[in-house]
Amino acid sequence: MHDNMKIAVIFESSPFDRKGLFNAVHNRITHLAAAGEGICTVDAFCIHSYDNAFTRRVRYTPEVTRSDTASVEGTTYRMLWYRFSIIDHVLSGKLHLKPLFFPYFVDSAASCLKGYDVIAAHSFAGAAVAYAAHKAYGMPYYVSWHGSDVHTHPRRNPLVLDNTRKFMEAAACNFFVSSSLLEASGYISDSACKKILRNGVAESFIKLPDSERKKLRERFGVTPGKKVVAFAGNLVAVKNVTVLQPLFHAIQTGFDGEIEFWIIGDGKLRGKIVPPLIRDKTITVRFWGNVSSGTMPAMMNCIDLLVMPSLNEGLPLAAAEALKCGAAVIGSAAGGIPEVIGDECAVPLGPSFVEDMAALGCRLLAEGASGQVPGNMDWNKTAAAELDFVRQLL
Repeated sequence: MHDNMKIAVIFESSPFDRKGLFNAVHNRITHLAAAGEGICTVDAFCIHSYDNAFTRRVRYTPEVTRSDTASVEGTTYRMLWYRFSIIDHVLSGKLHLKPLFFPYFVDSAASCLKGYDVIAAHSFAGAAVAYAAHKAYGMPYYVSWHGSDVHTHPRRNPLVLDNTRKFMEAAACNFFVSSSLLEASGYISDSACKKILRNGVAESFIKLPDSERKKLRERFGVTPGKKVVAFAGNLVAVKNVTVLQPLFHAIQTGFDGEIEFWIIGDGKLRGKIVPPLIRDKTITVRFWGNVSSGTMPAMMNCIDLLVMPSLNEGLPLAAAEALKCGAAVIGSAAGGIPEVIGDECAVPLGPSFVEDMAALGCRLLAEGASGQVPGNMDWNKTAAAELDFVRQLL
């Protein structure tokens, strides 16, 4: 190992609409840079797509203002822009054939990484660029996998499966954010180097004193004495959001007290989720839409119970954030959820899932119980382990 190692971190996400993956990688970057101060330089590269005028009209997407860099909480991200191609979408996404234009972007992005000692990639697009740079310039790379990049996308597309296997097996190591995700990766490759490296919880998520929590509940319009039961996440199929209406109804029916239900987030299934909840006059539901990451700690301090009925998860940060703020959390016994909330708060998916989950939720609401964040979900520990790995690698 030599002094002032140069580490390039590359991943696909949006610093302009910060959600789960971006926040997780952002925290990895900031803590790795702090742990390696005086030892290494950490530069961040963020991949982001944009649509041309015609494609925006077809896909109903907003125009994106492209900038060379973006700054988030003192970290500068070098933006690597690629134009979304309908041709590539049809070839790769629909026909499962090799895309026509994306490989040119990958090679161009890989040239930006020349001169670094090691590449830390995240998920599929980051791994694709890291692999190309490794082949072109010889530097080692490692990949962190976070969830759907392992348990969903490769299963749906043979081309993605083949490429993911190639990226995994050429990497110096593959890090998975949970034990369940590592186990799930077995169908992709059984020969790649694999380890677990969990995400942590941002320091901004803390349980505030009761006096401050009371003020926050007033600020968010919660009637004194009401319990707040919330879902926080994208309104997409893998989150199993179609059960929210019957689940909320069952919790309201089974709990002896007033409840206000929150939905924090948005997504493709909003049109299927919101109307039945509005029509159900037996429950009170508030829809917050997408909320800035800076607002989430305050909202988590207002929540009494977070529900997470997902069909699969890598390592659900929202569950850990809620626990850190003093809420109780219940979820499905799927993916990495039990590793965060404990087996006793995880309900198996099945015919009685909604009824069993509602009964557990009502009990925890009555008891005022909350869990603890696992000790291994600590950004400082994660950063120290990642830095040790890089030292050994170089």
